Formats: sequence, structure tokens, C-alpha cells
Amino acid sequence: DLSDGRYAHSAVLREGYIYLYGGNDTVRHDDLQQLDLETKVWSRVVVHGSCPPGRDFHAAVLRKDSMVIFGGSNGMRRHNDVFEFHMEPKIPSCTLALDLEALLEQAQCEEPAQLSCDLFLAAEDSNWVHGVFCHQHLILVRCPVLYQLVQERAQGMQVSHDQQPGQATGAPEDNLDSLLRVVNGEEGASVSLPLGGRRALPRRPPAGWEASGQSRCVWIPLDLQHTTIYHFVSFLYSETTKFGQLSTEQLYRLFLIAKQLEVHRLAELCDQQIKIRLSMDNVLPLLRNSTLDAPHALSIQEACKHFFLANYQNCTELRECEALDPRLLCELMRLHNSRTVASSGPPLTGSAQQLPQLSQPPSPNPATSSTAGPPATPGVQTQLSTLQLQSSSPGPRPAGQSPTATQPQSPQTGFRDAKDMSMAQYSPPREPMSEHSQIPPETLGKDLIRLLDEEITPDFEVIVQDEVIHVHKFLLVARSRYFGSCILTSGMVESQAGRLVIPPTSAMTADAFRALLRFLYAGDHILDILAPHTAMYLVDASSFYGLTNLRLKHFCELCVKDSFNETHVLQLFEASSRLAVEGTQVVRAMALEFIVSNFQTVCRQPALEQLDKPLLIEIMRGVAEKLQPPPPPVVPGIPPTLG
Repeated sequence: DLSDGRYAHSAVLREGYIYLYGGNDTVRHDDLQQLDLETKVWSRVVVHGSCPPGRDFHAAVLRKDSMVIFGGSNGMRRHNDVFEFHMEPKIPSCTLALDLEALLEQAQCEEPAQLSCDLFLAAEDSNWVHGVFCHQHLILVRCPVLYQLVQERAQGMQVSHDQQPGQATGAPEDNLDSLLRVVNGEEGASVSLPLGGRRALPRRPPAGWEASGQSRCVWIPLDLQHTTIYHFVSFLYSETTKFGQLSTEQLYRLFLIAKQLEVHRLAELCDQQIKIRLSMDNVLPLLRNSTLDAPHALSIQEACKHFFLANYQNCTELRECEALDPRLLCELMRLHNSRTVASSGPPLTGSAQQLPQLSQPPSPNPATSSTAGPPATPGVQTQLSTLQLQSSSPGPRPAGQSPTATQPQSPQTGFRDAKDMSMAQYSPPREPMSEHSQIPPETLGKDLIRLLDEEITPDFEVIVQDEVIHVHKFLLVARSRYFGSCILTSGMVESQAGRLVIPPTSAMTADAFRALLRFLYAGDHILDILAPHTAMYLVDASSFYGLTNLRLKHFCELCVKDSFNETHVLQLFEASSRLAVEGTQVVRAMALEFIVSNFQTVCRQPALEQLDKPLLIEIMRGVAEKLQPPPPPVVPGIPPTLG
């Protein structure tokens, strides 16, 4: 109520309206008012969410489509907070990754969600009892290398299971079949998996596994800790991982697995996060481990060497420095000494005095330095070290050429020319690895849509208008509460038969259901195929099928509103007349108004002849009302009959 006026309020102007918040009329208000400048009428704006506490003497600005308020007073103290009113409703966010992540989390602790799983990755730190429930279809399109390993391991375990207990195996035959059995892990052989090295993995699930009801999942042991497996699989489901929950050592293991299994985005994210976390507490353990795990961890090794050389004095005083490989330690010393000699300024102090000095390479011959060619790629090759700092753009070495064949040598030593040891080589790690530091884009939707488009091993059928559409249960369960209930918890016949029939009385069409599936599988990929006459059938799908939010409804309404033209308006009018769902009556009225207003062009469309008779009559009545002449104006003082 503004009848008593307001003071100390804030107001902004937006598109013909003045928006007023708060103020004082003996009471400090917390309401948002709007003044229509055309009608000069005030009205209260309904605010969704928590409204800021009442205040006065605050400030407000208009930022795009939002009113932002700051500060003010409640009479007792001054506020120091910021609130934002969104004048236009925000587009609901895409929940594809969140829905899949929620399904993964539920599958680890809820038996109904585990019914949709067909794979169990057992962790070595729990004696293969605990692990991660997941779905082979998602692993197939998101990490083909891991999927291939799972298939090979499963085949090997099946062969081992089929072998009779106590059956003599005899001497292994020297043929391809014997080699395949070894690779697949039979006969207790170590399995050559790129996960955590080589070790003997169990050939069968632990006791009680098959009787526990979990035997519907393929049991696959991995020589990895449970934390590493879960965060790796979680990234496959959601394109994100919770780095804050991981220690630096766990993050390094996750990076290593991502490298080995060729999940490049995760590897780059972990690489970036490890370099941010580099400190005196972890640089030496990371340097030692990355040296052992080369070449997969080469980028981490490079970053650790950069950090070590930049903090040489402090690093050499650490006790862990004594545990470094002697060859690696000698290489670091030589790199430091060479950098000191090559620097144009005075030698670095302090750090160079902490370790015994190696003989310095003599200065290059001035007569030949100008013709020695371009500097060699950053790196050092010594006679004592087996490690090599690789350049920022490594390439294959010609056959028969020694590692130092193209590197200018200093006299009497195995070092490169000192001019190649400048400080520029030991700048922050992003410089020598600039070609590889870009984070690859997200591919979750692109990967999942392959399951639908290519019909990759579907495990469920939906029949719409007598047409069979092949789908994947895990994705329907993750994205739709309706399908989750039908497939997992309802006990319906459909869940056992592996198919669901949409009743013929439903307004759903096969084309509309395919568009719905495209949204379920890949989120915004529906925009590529969404047509107005299809969108009409999906306006209420968000509510009926129990989707996480109303993003699909927003897309459909936008598509319908933008499609009012002579070509599609008749189809929309017909579709909205047949549907008894929320929102279609408004669309129907808008379509009818457009038809009547543009009847001269709409009447030439072939679709007009296909409309039902009641719809044609409704259009004719609308046209007749528009063509009806208005009553003559009444002139004061003149009888209407004489006008």
C-alpha cells in the first residue's frame, strides 16, 4: 500500500515500468512495487524466494534484466549485503550432468538404483568387496579404453569360471590361445592393465557375491583404490569432479589414470589443479612419483622441476631430498648450476652454496657461437642421467641419431651449450607446455547422443503409435521419475518384459517422443530437431514424466511462440485443440487470433482443408466477428437515427 507515501526507498526504470523496493512510511518495508507508466497504476510484484529484510536508505541499480540492491539500514544497524531481483524468469539450467551424478550416488547406497546397473568395479583396498556400481553403456561411449579392458577381463573370468574345479591345466601351450589366456588373467597370471601396474588379480568374486543379489552386475577387479575409482567414474557421469575432497596424492593418482585411459579433459583438469597445489610439502613426493611414472606424468615432472629450481635453496634443505634418485638429484644440480652460469646477472646466491659444486661448462667459443644455429629445445642430456627434459613440442628422432646428435656440445663435457640453460627455460610450467595446456571441451551430451542415434546395444523398448523405439534403461531412470518408477520400483510387467507401451489414447506421437528422448539423452541437442507441431506435445512433458526442472517446457513454449506464421499456425491450432494439457489453451487462443488477423494469407495454406469441421467453424466465427462493422459513433445532440 503506497497511500501513505514512501521515503528512503530505491527505484529503477525498466521498459516502461518503475520498480520500487523498500522504504519507510513509519514501517520499513520489504516489498517490491511496480508502476505502469502507461496506466499510472501501482501493483505489487510477487517475489519467488526469500525477500531481503525490510530496509531504507539503500541503493539500487539496474543490471541487464535485474534490479540489484545494496546496503541500507533497519534502524538498528547498517546492512552490508547485496540482493538481486530477476525481472525476467531465468532459463532453467540443464540438469543432464546432475541427473547422471545423482543416479551414480544413489546406486552406491540404494538397492532400487542398483537394479539399473550392470557393472561393478571392485577396489583393491577393500579386498575386492567394495567398489563402484555403474553402467557399461555409459563407460562404452565415455571411456572406450576402460570398456575394452572390462570386456577382456570379463571374458577371461568367464573362461576361468567354466573350467571345472580341480581340472588339470597341464603345461601352457606356446600358441595364441595360451597367450590370450595370460592376457585375460587366467591361471593366476598377472594382468597387463594400464591401471596401477602389474599384479595378480583375483579370477572370481569374493565369497557371497553371487548369493547377495548383486550377481546381475559384471564383477571386475581393478588395482586401484576405491576413492580413485569413484572420482574417475563420477567424472565420466558428470564432466566434473570434486577436487576439494582429494589430497594431492589422490589427485595425482586420478591424473595418472585419466592419462592412461585417455580421458583427456580429466587429465588436463587434474594437471592444472596439481600445479596450483605445488608447495614445499608435496613437490618432492610428486617429483619422485612422476619420474617413476614417466612418460604419462611428464607434465607433472616438468612442473616439479621448475618449482624445485625456482625454490632451490628451500627444496635442498628438505629431508625428502635425500630420498631422491641420485641420477635425478645430479640432474637437478646440473640444471641449477648451468642456469646460474648462463644468467646475465650475478650468480644466484644461497642456493648454489647448499650443494657441492659440479665443474661448470666453459663458455662457448665466441668465434663459433654466432654460427651455431638456433638454440636447442629446452632440456638437458648428461652422461650420467637416464632422464631427459623433453621440449615443449617433442617430435620423433630420426633413426640412428643419438639423443645429443643435434645438440651443440660444450668442450670436454656432456652438457649442452650454456646458452641453452637460460632462465627462460625455467619460467612457469605453462610456457613450455602451452600447446597442451588447453582444457578440452565437455563432450557428455555428444557422447550420450551416440547411444540413441547409433542404437548402441539398447536394453529397453518403448512402443509409440505401433512404432518400436530402442532406448537405454539407465538414462531413462536417471532423467525421468516416471520411467524410473516404471522400470525399477513399480513391479510393472513392463520392467520384466523390457518394453513399455504408450497407450494409443495418449496425445504423444512417435516424433514427439523421439524429441523427448533427445532431450533426455543430451539436453540442449533437442533444439536441433524441435519443430512447433512437435513442441506442442511436449509442453507438459516436464511435469508428466517427472523431469528435474522445466527447461524442456521453456524450450517448447519458446518454439511455439516464435513459430506463429502462415506455414505452421494451422498445425499448432489443430494440435492445441486436441491436447488437454496445461498451457495449450493459451497457445490455442494465440493461434486463433493470429489466424483471424492474417486470414488473407492463412486461408491459402493447404493445411486449412485438412482441419476438422468444428475448427473451421471456430475460425469462421472469429473472422466474422472481426469483419463485423463497428457501431456508428454517437454525436452529442443528434439523434442516432439522424446520424
